[in-house]
Amino acid sequence: MKNGNLLFRRAHLYLGLLLIPWMLVYALSAFVFNHAEHFRTYRAADPQWLPLWEKDYALAADAGSDSAALRETGRRILADHGLGGAFGIRRQGEQLNLNVPDFWHPKRLTYHLATKKLRAEEKRFAWIDVLIRLHERTGYGQGGFLNNVWAFVVDAFCIASLIWVTTGLYLWWKLTATRRWGWLAIGGGFGSILILLGTL
Repeated sequence: MKNGNLLFRRAHLYLGLLLIPWMLVYALSAFVFNHAEHFRTYRAADPQWLPLWEKDYALAADAGSDSAALRETGRRILADHGLGGAFGIRRQGEQLNLNVPDFWHPKRLTYHLATKKLRAEEKRFAWIDVLIRLHERTGYGQGGFLNNVWAFVVDAFCIASLIWVTTGLYLWWKLTATRRWGWLAIGGGFGSILILLGTL
């Protein structure tokens, strides 16, 4: 039984060590995300978006204004120009704006319904922006190998964190000498969550 507890504690420790790099990535990216104004000097020089091309392009059907019609229009535009994966689209009057996220070089397409002109731009590369995008990107079905790898990493991190917390609570309960400090830590954790929720 004693050897079993020792192995359990070692497994808990190693799992915690494996989680540290991902915790650092999320902590750092969240800090940059929340204090973006202090990191402007690390971003690429203006203009942030570089033109790729502009061409005449006629839609086969009206773009519509409801969400389903816009999504279908966006898929058609991207497919016609060799682009795929996740995208966002919105209509502003006679203009369609498509955003195509990517870890390294996000793209945006602007289509003018009146003039039937389509313009494509690519965001200038900067490591600080990549860090922010690591924090923002979630979910499968986004297209691209790196996007799926990152989605898997996020899933694995979440599951490992839950296991780490559960095994930590078990070990804390077994160590009676430090149980009071454990109650203090748990109380502090719940208190900080309540304070956070109260500020939303």
